[in-house]
Amino acid sequence: MNVLLLQKLNFKEMKKAIASVLLSLSMASMVKGQSEMSVFTATGRAGVATTFVTDYQSIGINPANLGWSPKYEGKKVTLSLLEGSYSAFSGALSKPEFRNSIMNYNSDSLTHAEKVQAARDFIEQGLAINADIMALGFSINLGKAGGVAFMIRDRFQWYSIANETTSQIMFLGYNAPYFDTTTVDANNDTVGIASNPKMYSEILDGSKFKLSWYREFALSYGKQFIDGESFKLYAGAGVKYISGLAYMNIESENGKFTAFSALTPGFDINYGAAAVNNPSTVTQSGNLPNSVGHGLGFDLGVSVEINEKLKIGASITDIGSITWDGNVYQASDDTLISLKTEGFNSYNLFTEAENFVGENGVFTWTGVPSVKTNLPTKIRFGASYELIEDKLNMGLDIVSPMNQVSGNFEKMLIAYGLDFKILKWATISTGFYNGGNYGFNIPVGLTVNTSSGSWEAGIASRDAVTFFTNNNPTLSLAFGFLRIRM
Repeated sequence: MNVLLLQKLNFKEMKKAIASVLLSLSMASMVKGQSEMSVFTATGRAGVATTFVTDYQSIGINPANLGWSPKYEGKKVTLSLLEGSYSAFSGALSKPEFRNSIMNYNSDSLTHAEKVQAARDFIEQGLAINADIMALGFSINLGKAGGVAFMIRDRFQWYSIANETTSQIMFLGYNAPYFDTTTVDANNDTVGIASNPKMYSEILDGSKFKLSWYREFALSYGKQFIDGESFKLYAGAGVKYISGLAYMNIESENGKFTAFSALTPGFDINYGAAAVNNPSTVTQSGNLPNSVGHGLGFDLGVSVEINEKLKIGASITDIGSITWDGNVYQASDDTLISLKTEGFNSYNLFTEAENFVGENGVFTWTGVPSVKTNLPTKIRFGASYELIEDKLNMGLDIVSPMNQVSGNFEKMLIAYGLDFKILKWATISTGFYNGGNYGFNIPVGLTVNTSSGSWEAGIASRDAVTFFTNNNPTLSLAFGFLRIRM
């Protein structure tokens, strides 16, 4: 279950691979932006991680924690393969409908009446999908010299929300009320015509469609700088090389329209005439999806420990930018006069996206050489307190987006969580959080380990409430089974 498996050479197969990953994970556990990314030990704790994570799991959260002493005596090296987390949230669908939208990703199942209802249901209702897969994590504690960690990780995110007109066009296509007449063209295709056409900026006002897929190769370092009897100070930094595989940002807010796309050729989206003279065209080669962007990112963090009980930490992550120079397309604000597509045939907005952005979709694209975008920078603050030594810890995290680029939170996330060691080898985690790209959730997780700490594994759900309700479902799973300390 690895984002690296999304390597098919045409768009239909790519969609099938992605949907298969999402389906298999959601069927495994019914568990929003993911503040802890692929750190499975933090998911059940509501993602509270700033003053909890250690070793390679500190990367992208708080590199200062690499300077902490090893959790288990004598265990200075930590290695892990294939840790990950996935979540998907829909404000429009019930739990059975959401499951079915993932399962029947390739079916043309919606009747006209169901499309009409879907156009109503999706108005101002968000859809969020996150997947973070760590292929390799490694760290070593060097004693007073600090700690070093390396990680290879894929980060995937989709977020969308549509206003009334946009939702109608998505599901009804040329039958949407916006198009008041239809005709048949020379190719015998039905075309919707708007006699009173409007600008994209007006049609999409308040709507957002955001996609990002990064592969990062990250190196971090942390060290202790003050070692007092009751006060300890740590600081750290990290650098990451970013390989960009997909980026899309289509939105309109208060009359300002933005439409930009750079997708790996593995998606095989047909941009029609715009692709002929695109100076940034990239063709697919090999079995893995080709990169269409590259950049550098940086993390900075500090943490303090007071009286061996209270920990406080802060960090800024993903400072930097990425240059997209493959398959780059932009659309200017223009009028929407006609449309060929009959609209989405399933509830799965992600797999139906080609009907919206492809050759017969809404926008008129122009190929460009390159576009530079910021990374999804976040600032985070956290605190935790050990209530019962080696048994009960509780903490708080506040994570705030510093920009609104694709891949970042739409709003601030606040989380409260705790770990309770019920046995020497088993820890239960829970808590609650609100914000990010989701609503209010109550997660739960279980982590097991050997008494010496040489092996650790766990599984968690981001929203235990979804087990018992049908509305506003969050399907998710976080897992890790090959975490070894030496």
